[in-house]
Amino acid sequence: MDNITYNLKLKDGKEYTFEVDIDRKDRREEANKETHAFWTKLDCNQCSNCPLPVSTCKYCPAALDIEEIAKKFEDIISTERADVWVHTKNRSYFKNCDVQEALKSIFGLIMASGNCPILSRLKPLAYFHLPFADLEETLHRLVGTYLIKQRLIYSEGKSEPDWDLRGIEKLYRELETVNIHFMNRLRDASSKDATSNALYIFVTLTSLIAMDINSAVKSFDPIVKRGL
Repeated sequence: MDNITYNLKLKDGKEYTFEVDIDRKDRREEANKETHAFWTKLDCNQCSNCPLPVSTCKYCPAALDIEEIAKKFEDIISTERADVWVHTKNRSYFKNCDVQEALKSIFGLIMASGNCPILSRLKPLAYFHLPFADLEETLHRLVGTYLIKQRLIYSEGKSEPDWDLRGIEKLYRELETVNIHFMNRLRDASSKDATSNALYIFVTLTSLIAMDINSAVKSFDPIVKRGL
């Protein structure tokens, strides 16, 4: 898959470009031999549900992935406006928005496509990345992707498919824990609030999804019954 590129231009004229390789290699072994920011260490605000052992993994893989971005935006206020272009293989997107909204979108893509054992379960969504997605759009993509997987499980006949979406609820409870701990990491990394606020918005979306996935799905009832 081709890389996805984010280009941000702030009001003061500064520009930042970040290229995300969805299928990038695992950096953990290489990073263990390097020196990175203190907040990227695995034992710094390590997630309570993290399965990685500190004895063999020195750095948090998700923290390593966003270290460069966090450093560039450590002194940026979250409400500063930016022109943001996102280029994917098939199309480009543009939005003028707060820096925190742009970073939320970038973080979502990077964290889902990395090597965190929990966050990487969202990698199928990264292949169909939708920049600046709101709650309804995220739910639609999430549930749609999950049901495709359940249909494939059903066709293989190897196990019972999860039509009740219990797996999504369990996953999002895990993600909620990860995101809260990760937000604490970013607070240690930033003197201003752009990066931590961006993740706070992401955490809020995660919490809303985790509350009751089936009730959330019912909100699509008036739309989906019109066709298909």
